[in-house]
Amino acid sequence: MALQEALDEEACLEEQILSLMHRFANRFTDRRPEINRLNSLPDDPLIEYGRYALGCMTGSDMKKVAYLKSVRDELLRSMEEKRQLIANYREM
Repeated sequence: MALQEALDEEACLEEQILSLMHRFANRFTDRRPEINRLNSLPDDPLIEYGRYALGCMTGSDMKKVAYLKSVRDELLRSMEEKRQLIANYREM
């Protein structure tokens, strides 16, 4: 019984981590309209700086998103292995 409770808590934490990862990735992809809007504005030093800053943030976030995807894939693989282990244990 304690094992099942521990596994349930861990599954809840895993789902929360996945949710946070998806929110971060969505925040990154939601910048596309901002980038397109900035590119359609006339040239101005302030607008140029905005493009530069947004480009730096986007480049940094792209690296983070790529890393998060690999972590997410590892987490999903681990979750599936745990589910399989539990299913095999229950069959015994």
